Amino acid sequence: MAVLIFDLDGTLIDTGQLAISAYRRVLINYGYTPDELPTDEQILKTFGLPDTEIWSTLMAKHSDPALHRLAFRESGDLIYADMEQNAVLLPHARDVLVALKRQGHTLTTASNCGQQYLDAVLDTQGIREFFDSPLCLETVKGTKKSDILREHLTRYDREDCVMIGDRSTDRDAAVEVDMAFIGCNFGFGDRTELAGAECIIQSLPELVQYMSNR
Repeated sequence: MAVLIFDLDGTLIDTGQLAISAYRRVLINYGYTPDELPTDEQILKTFGLPDTEIWSTLMAKHSDPALHRLAFRESGDLIYADMEQNAVLLPHARDVLVALKRQGHTLTTASNCGQQYLDAVLDTQGIREFFDSPLCLETVKGTKKSDILREHLTRYDREDCVMIGDRSTDRDAAVEVDMAFIGCNFGFGDRTELAGAECIIQSLPELVQYMSNR
């Protein structure tokens, strides 16, 4: 059986509108005018990046990393509160997780988010039970997604592991540690970001079928 390592945003969940709202509220608190706020597209393009990189990109008027970290924490609080009131799982996500566990696979995570965000997703969406040792960038004190995968490789055999995600950051991390990669062509990236994947799925249920035949 495989160890399936999931990205979160664009792979299992969609917090796009929650993040857009939270990011803009934080930026306004830091003095950004409506004309200076990023567009929806500009915000969504940052998804999949490490949080520090997201905020250095969005806070063009501020170069202080301490302010970026503070904005990251403040936006996390807002998103957590919103997630408690909103379902953000992608269609069929829970059913797919149930089916994969029944097939005997080990499920875990590798997300370029903070621990607060990871916990919010797992707990507010009621999916923590499906994952073994879920990790994020802050958990491993890393700087890029390959650091998370290397931590997983201290627990699991490389040949059993598969990274599953929707962005080039997921693919590149898997390539860097010589791990298999399955691309999700329904998230925030586009198909060109998934080049080199052993399989590209168009919806989550396809993953169940693919893993049953892999």
